[in-house]
Amino acid sequence: MLATVGIGVQGVAKLLVTVVVGRVFGTETLGQTTALLSLSVFVALLWPNAAGNTASRFLAIALRGRRSDAAVNRLLGVSMLVSSVVLAAVTVPIALAWGNGPGMVLGGAAVVVGYGLYCYARGAQLGYDRAPRVALWDSVTSVLALGLLVVACVARLEPFVLLPLAIGYTVFAIACWPRGNGFSPASREPAAGVLGFAAWNVLAVVTSNGLLQLTMISAQVTSSAHDAGVYAAAFTLATPASMLGQALGQVLVPAFAHRTDGGSLRSRGALLLVVGFAAACAVVFGLVALLAGWFLPIVYPAEGAAAVADLRYLMVAVWVFTVGLVPAALLLAAGRSRQVALASVAGFVVGAGLMAVLGPVAGVAGGTTGFLVGSAVNLVAVAGLGVRRR
Repeated sequence: MLATVGIGVQGVAKLLVTVVVGRVFGTETLGQTTALLSLSVFVALLWPNAAGNTASRFLAIALRGRRSDAAVNRLLGVSMLVSSVVLAAVTVPIALAWGNGPGMVLGGAAVVVGYGLYCYARGAQLGYDRAPRVALWDSVTSVLALGLLVVACVARLEPFVLLPLAIGYTVFAIACWPRGNGFSPASREPAAGVLGFAAWNVLAVVTSNGLLQLTMISAQVTSSAHDAGVYAAAFTLATPASMLGQALGQVLVPAFAHRTDGGSLRSRGALLLVVGFAAACAVVFGLVALLAGWFLPIVYPAEGAAAVADLRYLMVAVWVFTVGLVPAALLLAAGRSRQVALASVAGFVVGAGLMAVLGPVAGVAGGTTGFLVGSAVNLVAVAGLGVRRR
């Protein structure tokens, strides 16, 4: 619950940022901002997110075994610093190619670095079983980011609207950076296998989570600036819902790391967890879709009415995507990142292929269709792995 509250606060903060940007600076700026945020989340999947998942598992195992995690921390920390520089450098030409000015490019690169460090630090703290600390700093940095956004709006600093989020993420990373579990280095958790687990996890998270971010990027690339801005209004309300599965998954990895059933869904407890979570999400997401016609025009007066159909379609796809994160997390907790990755590749290929084919023809709906079908393939694949005997 604490982890969910923490990531929910961050999701609400990101939503409020886009709402304020859309109201103050207009539809086109909203589209650019949302596309750059999606890019930052997608780029984080290329290492930081996987490093966070890896830290949560290996630090939890070291803590349980009362062994020093210095070697694991050092290895993952160096990899994070190197990847932050590389991924920020990759972001700059992409942001420029989308027609952003220097301020937005700087903000986009800063969000890439800050969000990546945030993902890693958050995963590490959950590995230490410090959900209260995570929730506290999620709340503090969200308030900080919103306060800085107000300053940017009052000063009419439109090119720098992404910097408040970047600063908030970076402050979280500094406050929650893993500094060791304090056990004697005489007994160390070996670092062998850490990078291999993380590398397979990169493929797993890119092929599953990456489709959601590609949906917004597809809208930005294949549609007009106005249509992309309208879709961004729906997208910014749909993505916080997907964080429910991500929050639960981040907790399940360290919590189930010591089980010996290989992440099997044959156990009654694991099966009830997945089914119960799917049912709860269906109720919540269904209410969001049902009430979209009422609250969307309130949140986004300029784009809300036109975005209702987009949001309802997106919520179906987000539900399928979110449910699939839970069995995948159980498999990752068992160390089966290679199997999760290989199983998820098919869904990503199918989804991205449909986006490429349908995007130029069907516009933003083509991207949502690709996301829905690809997520369904991912769900079937990881559920099949969970049911199959290891």
